[in-house]
Amino acid sequence: MDTKDVVATIERLEDERYAAMLGKDGAALERLLHTDLVYMHSSGVSDSKGSYTMGLADGIWDYKRIERRDQRVMAHGDLALVFNRLSISMVNRGVATELDNRALAVWVSDDGAWRLIALQSGAVPQRAPK
Repeated sequence: MDTKDVVATIERLEDERYAAMLGKDGAALERLLHTDLVYMHSSGVSDSKGSYTMGLADGIWDYKRIERRDQRVMAHGDLALVFNRLSISMVNRGVATELDNRALAVWVSDDGAWRLIALQSGAVPQRAPK
């Protein structure tokens, strides 16, 4: 698969992943997430594939809206990096939350199937008042 095809595939998989997060679609996430997933939230809390999907199913994270912008996909062989700016409305452990984050998603191709193996998210610093 050439770089252009990998980028198109990863863009489609990112669309599927965010739709699955919003729809709490465990079957889709089971297919999209790597067994060795490390999901680092902007709070610094880290989840595995199992704890992340369980948290979604149990309603710990209830995503209401996810908007992505400034997306950039870099493909290097069996590895793809996705950089995004995210605006998220969610209920986090029962508390309505608005997030403005940057995220790095790392996809790896194992046996021809692309899966998310790592995610790192961090809050965009708020500008101090003058």
